[in-house]
Amino acid sequence: FCADDPTAKYDGVIDLDPQNFDQFVNGAKHALIEFYAPWCGHCKKMTGQFAELGRRVQKDPKLSSKFVIGKVNADSHRELGERFGITGFPTLKHFQRGKSVTESKAYKGGRDADAFMKFIEGVLEEDSIGRLESMDEFAKRFLEADDKGEALAQAEAAAGALPEADKEVGDLYVKMMKKAKDKGMGFFKAEHERLNRMMSSGSLTPQKVAVMSKRAGTLSAFLPEDA
Repeated sequence: FCADDPTAKYDGVIDLDPQNFDQFVNGAKHALIEFYAPWCGHCKKMTGQFAELGRRVQKDPKLSSKFVIGKVNADSHRELGERFGITGFPTLKHFQRGKSVTESKAYKGGRDADAFMKFIEGVLEEDSIGRLESMDEFAKRFLEADDKGEALAQAEAAAGALPEADKEVGDLYVKMMKKAKDKGMGFFKAEHERLNRMMSSGSLTPQKVAVMSKRAGTLSAFLPEDA
């Protein structure tokens, strides 16, 4: 690893190109992507900090399971630069979980590892796709209950009383509990892994990824935090 060579390979940071971009950046996870040019002085200066970010995220399963860190040599792969409207280097973009890659947002924070980490942690704190705090309590009760039928009935009643805007997600909680009651508690982990595999395939439409992302979000309420 060379501290000022942005083309170098470093742990926890995926080198992206037109062939693999959609495999890794597709709405299944959040992604923070650097678009750089090898000759760019600011890119060289930032290399060590971005490499440090990659190492930190890779070491923390809670982060690496939800965030992709990657870089694109937009000088060599100009079609990717054009696809995302890159006009200067380095440009950092945040691709959000559950949204089309066309809805990426420019990262405008500090360009050191601490600032990157603060941004990522802030995103994950706000990340509530497919989750409702009020229903999380019923998910916890369901997992701990000896009588799954009773816990399910309570969750159904709570979901039925939700405001209209929350009913779709509330119903997802109930649907997942019903399936787990029939198939066993291993359903939550197996289904979560299945959805993530499908979302990471790069073959789904943005609309399908959005639907699956919401389901995966609800399932995460029934899993350990680092799942």
